[in-house]
Amino acid sequence: MAEMQEKPQDARAVANYILDEAPKYNIDDLSLMKLQKLIFMAHGWSFYFCREPLIATQPQAWQYGPIYPDVYWNYSGRGSLPIESSEKIENKDLLAPYQAELSPAQKDTIAAVLQLYGPMTAFKLSEITHFDGSPWDKTVKRDKGFFGTIPLEAMRNYYIQSARERGMPEKPA
Repeated sequence: MAEMQEKPQDARAVANYILDEAPKYNIDDLSLMKLQKLIFMAHGWSFYFCREPLIATQPQAWQYGPIYPDVYWNYSGRGSLPIESSEKIENKDLLAPYQAELSPAQKDTIAAVLQLYGPMTAFKLSEITHFDGSPWDKTVKRDKGFFGTIPLEAMRNYYIQSARERGMPEKPA
C-alpha cells in the first residue's frame, strides 16, 4: 500500500483538527491566540518531520505573533475566551466544517506539537514565536513593522536548525 503524500492543508481545516484533538491533551484554554500559535508551530515543525509545509498559505507577522488571517477572522470577536471543540470553522460553500486530509506523518507532527506546547499559555507561546531570529522576528525586522508575510523558507530553515540544536537526527531530504 502506498504511503499517503503530505499535502498542504487549509489553515481552517488544521484549526478544526486541533479543536478536535485538544481535549485528548487536556488543552482547555484554547483561545484564538493559542490556537494560532499551535497552528504555526505545527506548520513549522512539519518542515522537519514531513519535509513539506503543513499549511497551504503563509502566515503573517502580526503584533502578537504569527497569524493565519482566515482563522483569525473566524474567531476575532471572541477575545481571549476559549474556543470549544464544537465551534468549528464552517466552509460556507459546502455548508460543513473545513476538514483536513492529513497524512499519518502530519497527524504525528500535530500530536507532538500539542503534547509539547499544549500545556503552555498563549502568552508563553507568543513569547516563543518572538524569539530573536525566529521567522516572525526576521519578518518584522525585514518589513520594519507588522503584517508582512512570513516566508516559508524562513520557517523551514528555523525549524530544521531548531531540530539540529536539540540533537534531533537528520531527516532524509
